[in-house]
Amino acid sequence: MEPDRNGVKFGLFWLVPGISRLNATTFFFSSFMFVTLVTFMNFVQPYILDEILKVPAERQGSVTGMLNVMHECTALIIMGLVGSVSDRTGRRPIILIGFAIWIGGLILIPLSTTIMQLYIYRIITAVGVAVASVMVIATMQDYPQEVSRGKWGGFNSFVTSFAILTVSLVLVRLPNWFSQAGFDSVHAGRYTFWVGAGLAALVSIMIRVGYFSGRLSTAGQSLSPFAGFSAGMRAARSNPRLALAYGTAFAARGDLVVIGAFFSLWFLRAGAEQGISAADAIVRSGITMSALLAANWIWAPMFGFILDRINRVIGLCLAMLLAAIGYFTIGLVADPYETGTMMAATFVLGIGEISAVIAGNALLGQEAPAHIRGASVGVFGLVGTLGILSATYFGGQVFDKYDYSSPFTMMAGVNAVVALWALVVILLVAHKPAAAAG
Repeated sequence: MEPDRNGVKFGLFWLVPGISRLNATTFFFSSFMFVTLVTFMNFVQPYILDEILKVPAERQGSVTGMLNVMHECTALIIMGLVGSVSDRTGRRPIILIGFAIWIGGLILIPLSTTIMQLYIYRIITAVGVAVASVMVIATMQDYPQEVSRGKWGGFNSFVTSFAILTVSLVLVRLPNWFSQAGFDSVHAGRYTFWVGAGLAALVSIMIRVGYFSGRLSTAGQSLSPFAGFSAGMRAARSNPRLALAYGTAFAARGDLVVIGAFFSLWFLRAGAEQGISAADAIVRSGITMSALLAANWIWAPMFGFILDRINRVIGLCLAMLLAAIGYFTIGLVADPYETGTMMAATFVLGIGEISAVIAGNALLGQEAPAHIRGASVGVFGLVGTLGILSATYFGGQVFDKYDYSSPFTMMAGVNAVVALWALVVILLVAHKPAAAAG
């Protein structure tokens, strides 16, 4: 591939004509902050249950599960149409609306006095998060030229991987800092969430200043939201590579939720059987998780370079094979407290997990027709949400019925199926990037 020299070069990346270096810089900042704020909400939510609502410990698990289900079901409803709307209006006004709703949710959540209020406020927040999520992914596909799409996605994954460190080293300490400053637990929790709202407001200002304000394609501007969404679905019927990208979302989002839901829980359950306290188990799981972050930092930029030099369907097949190997490897670990073995397996897992994310996004951006790219991203997000719900439900079932590593083995199978799907596409489908052709 050769770059279009009418566009600007920004470091290693060639940008689509009309996109500036300010637009690109703002995107990376917004992507990092999006992941930071989502992680922040998940980390701090237990404080609301424990210190503000005083939910009994034996009920906190079920309440948390219900909050997560309500969040994902809300996303399932919202995502499909939001991207299509943005194809008509441009990304910037929609993402600003999403962040405005999100800010409102962050302000309201710590004001909850009952669990029902918390559910309502979390649904409001979920609307904002879903809208912002689709717009961040759509913008990620809009800005780079095809020649730089892999490197762009790899660098974005590298940047966003620092979000967990930001939350764990700074933001989760806010309740303690407010308590040390003399505030009671209720106000410490409220002020913590309101700091998050302030950060979301800062992101909104940066987006208003730095995001591209127009539309990169004027085709399809007359499509209604439902017609645009339908077009995004139909495009997969006529383009097997786009359908494959959608399928990757199911696996890759399921991968992420299995790590988030069952990695630390594995340490907790295994630790209880060995007489290890819950506090120590969480510390050990966090130390082990550092191997996954190290894999992301090392491998994400490298894999991005690889994707720009090979057929991206072949790259996706390789990525899903790496993911299958990674999840199968960690599924073979008998005891997570065998530190060397577990960290090595987690490193391999990290390589596979981040490969699936980068390759799926690169293929989506390449194959989604430019005039319905937002709608295609909405479908991609909807399929990913189905992956989250499926992995959460079935992962929990196999975790309880078989052994603690079985959710990871389950996802190894899911990734292997997508790898085989990619192989079929490679062997049977002629290659012609739809986005470039459009």
